[in-house]
Amino acid sequence: MKPIFRVAVIEVTRLLALVAGATSAFLLTAFSISLLNIPYSLIYGPLPFEEWQVTAFAVAIAVAPAVFVAYVPSFAASGFDIRLSARRLSQREKNLVAKVEEVLQARAEETGIKLPQIVWRVQDIGEINALAYAHNRVCFTKGILHKYGNTQAGIERLAGVAAHEIGHLRNWDTRIHMFLHYLNLPVNFGIGLANATINRIPIAGLIFTVATVLFRIPCDIAYFLNESTSQFREYQADRFAARLMNGVGLSEFLDDLPHQDDLQGDTFTAWMMRSHPPTELRHDELAKASD
Repeated sequence: MKPIFRVAVIEVTRLLALVAGATSAFLLTAFSISLLNIPYSLIYGPLPFEEWQVTAFAVAIAVAPAVFVAYVPSFAASGFDIRLSARRLSQREKNLVAKVEEVLQARAEETGIKLPQIVWRVQDIGEINALAYAHNRVCFTKGILHKYGNTQAGIERLAGVAAHEIGHLRNWDTRIHMFLHYLNLPVNFGIGLANATINRIPIAGLIFTVATVLFRIPCDIAYFLNESTSQFREYQADRFAARLMNGVGLSEFLDDLPHQDDLQGDTFTAWMMRSHPPTELRHDELAKASD
């Protein structure tokens, strides 16, 4: 697929995912307001608001967490640091990552590509991996730093991997994931409130349980839609890394992952939801973008 069509598919799918996530957030926020209104109305009477005002309030509450992190992304970034058990770098790791930054900056100046301000993090696991999240985080695992941090060729591999992750940041892949995560907060609150109250009522609780399940379906669709374009997003991040690094580093890193293409299942769903494209096809993409 040509990159322009790939980008179009990604953007349309993102829009649909955000709409679906916001729909679920609104439905369960409105449901939560209705539940909270029951004891209020018994004591004080009906709410002193028009129906459209309550609806507008529900919409505002539903999207408030996502809007907040859109304007204060550092809050979400700190939360994801905790969620992912990602820590700040030690002095030795800072010295190593500084070498990676030198390679990236040199290539950025040569290609004219502007790099975002990166906050580096480390996960204390032995897996050979790296990831990007929030609006400015690139996280190396301890395993990948130990494997590649001792030679100049290893530093170039780390720079290639970092360039790929920076591609995810520049392409807003991580921000969309962040928005969907925070749209899910009102969903989880509404389900938790219903399960703790009205869903416990015999017979009637079954009806409301079905309602909460139905209200959550758009949220599940949102996550499915977002994950369905994962391979396209990986190709686009590869293309950015290829333009920045001229194919150096990432291609060699992919060759070091002999089990990357091992199938995790033989079902259509397993194939469709596979997060990364086959390594050989990624090599093709790198070659095309580097030309």
